[in-house]
Amino acid sequence: MLPHPLVLVPALGSDERLWQPLIERLGDTVDTVVIRGEGDAISAMADSVVAQTPERFYLAGNSMGGYVALDIVLRYPERVTGLVLLNTSAIAAAPERRDASLKLIEQVENGGFAEAVATISAPVAPGRPDVSAIAAAMALDLGPAVFNDHQTAVSNRGDRRAELGDLTVPTLVITGDKDRVVPAELGEELAKLIPGAELAVLEGVGHLSPLEAPGDVATHLITWLERSSQ
Repeated sequence: MLPHPLVLVPALGSDERLWQPLIERLGDTVDTVVIRGEGDAISAMADSVVAQTPERFYLAGNSMGGYVALDIVLRYPERVTGLVLLNTSAIAAAPERRDASLKLIEQVENGGFAEAVATISAPVAPGRPDVSAIAAAMALDLGPAVFNDHQTAVSNRGDRRAELGDLTVPTLVITGDKDRVVPAELGEELAKLIPGAELAVLEGVGHLSPLEAPGDVATHLITWLERSSQ
């Protein structure tokens, strides 16, 4: 058992169900805790997560959870023992992505919450309707207020690429070559910009890799955790 716990931060519209298949496969390698950040800004979510963590911890985030994890490690580097970024990037939202978020928020406010959830859950896992169904269920259960907070946070996030060269925390980047939400090349860019970062590209995997390929993610994660803790 590693001396520090692994804090898992979910993606947009996700809760602990995103991580459960991975947690089961990690076994007794490391203690795990899922913490979902609160707020309508990435920095607010990051502060919310840090307020619930021990003094030192490993940190992993998927998609929006990756934006939150990056904000944490950039502002609280002394707290983070190791960083895992899954299906995420360090870029600001493109104008078309911000416009899409605003339209989704408007749709929710006009009574179209279920339709908005269907829009975001459909592309997360091409060819995996089971994964898309879980993604939709999580977002629906979190409710429209959280949905709008998440859309606001991701649409207003900043570009963090210029800051990545200062990171000294051991880092693993995991991406999927079928990710339509955050293309694999953005994960590859992360790995190039973070000194010493390792990269794992999962074949045939989309945006929610902890759900789609928990065995592959666990294999990479366990190997990296054991090596980085030595």
